[in-house]
Amino acid sequence: MTGMLTRLKHSRRGVSLVEFALIAPVVCLLLMGGFDIGNAIQQSLQLEAAARAGAQYAFSRPTDTVGITAAIRANLLGWSDITVPSPVTTCRCDNGVTVSCNGGVCATGTPAMYLSVRVSRPFSASTPLAAAALPAQILVGDVELRLR
Repeated sequence: MTGMLTRLKHSRRGVSLVEFALIAPVVCLLLMGGFDIGNAIQQSLQLEAAARAGAQYAFSRPTDTVGITAAIRANLLGWSDITVPSPVTTCRCDNGVTVSCNGGVCATGTPAMYLSVRVSRPFSASTPLAAAALPAQILVGDVELRLR
């Protein structure tokens, strides 16, 4: 019995396998988390691009909410879970104060009209452990356009 324990004490066989068994789950979790973060960033960029497409359409037709929504959805083909609220029009002075778009007056200059186009989509991680670290969230693409 003592001879066998002495041989095991000096043996290096299997050390690499044990190290791999300890490190492999950690590396897999890091890779899946990196995949989920990259996927969220990629989807956010697509939402931003779709919001820009809606803003480009809105530049020539700011009151056509159906056309703005159609331009956004045309850039996100196959995405059925997106939410596109109606564009919001606001008027602001040069100093950032919001005024009424119907006869609002600024201390200096005239108020500028802005149109905000927004699109959102829910995101959840692909693995349960990554979902624990990255809770479900809403990804948003938002563009504000100065009309006049």
